[in-house]
Amino acid sequence: MTDIMALHVRYAVKKLMDNEFEDEIVDRVLGGARNDIEKMFEEYPSKTRKRERLRKSIQKLKESKEVVRKIIDKINRIPLNE
Repeated sequence: MTDIMALHVRYAVKKLMDNEFEDEIVDRVLGGARNDIEKMFEEYPSKTRKRERLRKSIQKLKESKEVVRKIIDKINRIPLNE
């Protein structure tokens, strides 16, 4: 009878560990790692400013390209005196 009770208690504890505490244990073990991973994906404010300046520079270059294209088109339409 004692063996049956011991086996029952052992089974109940194992079931409790598997079902109830598994998520909590995983959260505690990996909780720090999850925070570290999230921090890796955060962008520093200085990087954000640099990215914005770069985006603005690229936009200005695209606008300049269009202006230069229009000027070249005008130059090409001027008849050459031969």
